[in-house]
Amino acid sequence: MQQKSVMAVVSHLSRPRFDTYLAVAGSDRAALELYRWNVEMAGALQESLGVVEVMLRNAIDRELKLWNPQQPSPTGSAAFAANWVERPAPPLHKILNPPARGRGRPAHSTFATAKKRAQSDCDLRSPGHPRHRFPVSHDDVVAHITFGTWVKLLPKKTSGSAVSGQQKLWTDALHAAFPHNPSPLVVHFWVNRLHQLRNRVAHLEPLILTDVRSYHLTAARLLGAIEPGLRDWYAGTSRVPVVLAAKP
Repeated sequence: MQQKSVMAVVSHLSRPRFDTYLAVAGSDRAALELYRWNVEMAGALQESLGVVEVMLRNAIDRELKLWNPQQPSPTGSAAFAANWVERPAPPLHKILNPPARGRGRPAHSTFATAKKRAQSDCDLRSPGHPRHRFPVSHDDVVAHITFGTWVKLLPKKTSGSAVSGQQKLWTDALHAAFPHNPSPLVVHFWVNRLHQLRNRVAHLEPLILTDVRSYHLTAARLLGAIEPGLRDWYAGTSRVPVVLAAKP
């Protein structure tokens, strides 16, 4: 790359951000190569995390669709059904619909938020799409639930009233989503760690001093807890090791 091009790119990157790379690389040209590698690694991690999120949400969705209809409904109310996001039974309802922070503000609704996102995507479907003008389905809603919500469904400690709902949910249902690792605390740690990485990757934060390999292993272990075959497939298809080996 010509020096003129290097200077043009450097001038359009924020100085504090570029200085992070410059401190490691020592020159503008080398720092720009490191920045380019960071972009490639972010892309590889985004791919991997996308796969993990799909497998994670499908595993949890499968168990909650079985659990929700089995829960007793209030007297005079309709029975709970498999649509656990739209009409969740206790204690799932409280987890998905936490009280508002601040007087006069409406309570958060996971269903309403996810359905709104799903509807926006449905509205963008072209006439040639096989589901053009189809109504939003349960699967559409689940696909638009945030990664952070999956973290909130899992217990991060084993005692205390604040986590009793998550612990009950794990004992009654979600343990079956991770049959190859019976520890809810370990699963929570893995999912939360990958959620934090996903946020960093989405904002193209510097990864040059991050132990990317450990995050790659966390993703593999989480998939292995769901099904060892998923871990093996992931390990053989993820671009993360290849990009990591090419780090300048």
